[in-house]
Amino acid sequence: MHTRAPIVVGRDEELRVLERVLADAGARRGRAVFLVGEPGIGKTRLARFAAGAAFDRGMRVLRGRGSTIGPMVPFRPLTEALMSLLRAGNGPDLRELGAYQPVLGTLVPEWGTEAPRQAHSVVVLAEAVLRLLAVVGRAQPCLVVLEDLHDADAETLAVIDYLVDNLDQVPAALLVTTRADPGPTLDVVRLAAQREAGALLELGRLGEAQVRRMVALCLEVDESEVPDEVAERMWADSAGNPFVVEEMLHGLVNGGVLVRDPGGWQVLGDLRIDLPTALVRAIAHRTDRLGPQGRELLSLAAVLGHRFPLSVLRRVTGMDDRGLLSHLHAGVAAQLVTPDEPVPDWYAFRHPLTAEALLAQLPPPHRAELSRRIADAVQELHRGLPGEWCPLVASLRLDAGQT
Repeated sequence: MHTRAPIVVGRDEELRVLERVLADAGARRGRAVFLVGEPGIGKTRLARFAAGAAFDRGMRVLRGRGSTIGPMVPFRPLTEALMSLLRAGNGPDLRELGAYQPVLGTLVPEWGTEAPRQAHSVVVLAEAVLRLLAVVGRAQPCLVVLEDLHDADAETLAVIDYLVDNLDQVPAALLVTTRADPGPTLDVVRLAAQREAGALLELGRLGEAQVRRMVALCLEVDESEVPDEVAERMWADSAGNPFVVEEMLHGLVNGGVLVRDPGGWQVLGDLRIDLPTALVRAIAHRTDRLGPQGRELLSLAAVLGHRFPLSVLRRVTGMDDRGLLSHLHAGVAAQLVTPDEPVPDWYAFRHPLTAEALLAQLPPPHRAELSRRIADAVQELHRGLPGEWCPLVASLRLDAGQT
């Protein structure tokens, strides 16, 4: 079994665009391409494909990545990408850059001069990077891959904004990956795409047939040999997110629930899927960015279930409509929740496992307290507990340790 699908599934158009961008770079028609989407949707996978395809074409690949660990370092992704030129041991002849060589000392110390470095504008620095790519590209066209730029500093974004407008006569391609979170990075990307300075590829979720194919590739069997209950469960619980598909499938096999015998893959016992640890960590990171109130609000919502009414959250939290909607809109922007369109004043978690991941982070006493508060609120709002409110409150009371 493969822990990861050996090929990219469901991204045929994106692969074609990446191949065209690489071909254009080899013909001195540099272009930028932006991969945008939610965590786990396949941005890194496509970036790896592009890097491999560039290597096969004889191109030089420079890679850098944004990071949220430690204090923000200006230009970190660019510095990391350019320093790979030094690690390769066959760096460019910087004398060709003339007066622009010392400017690059801002990013790579070895390229500075002995004299004290002057402060240069970001535009001059961006032009220095562009000219460096032109010099490198004379020997080998290059691909610059900058990943995870959703939290990039303003200086890095300013350089990228300049590069995408001026790559057209340089033998280099620029590939940027970022989450679809609102913010400066997404603004730069969308504006560049609007003025046709780069290709914007927004990655959607896989369809049901694509999820089945991905499972088949991981299990190394034909699609028809994937147990139907496994394919259906993967589709229902993953919501078409490739990372979640692979994590859940890995858990099933490691847990002995899905086993291979001479007759093929078989399910032993109940098809129980433990929540992937990596998914819990990823959702914890995204909810932490919403602040204490936003995180607590989504925890309350998770106790209610996959779908939740604003009226109950309003009663439990004591928030006014403006404050409540402000936090929910932040959750929508983080792609954690979405309005439940058929019913007004109801929201739902975008991913079926998000609520479970939030519940997994709650200490039992805290979860019991939230369950008690929500049960009280529902009983105050819906006297007599008609319809589905009665079993919901019964479940909440049991979670709260009450009879």
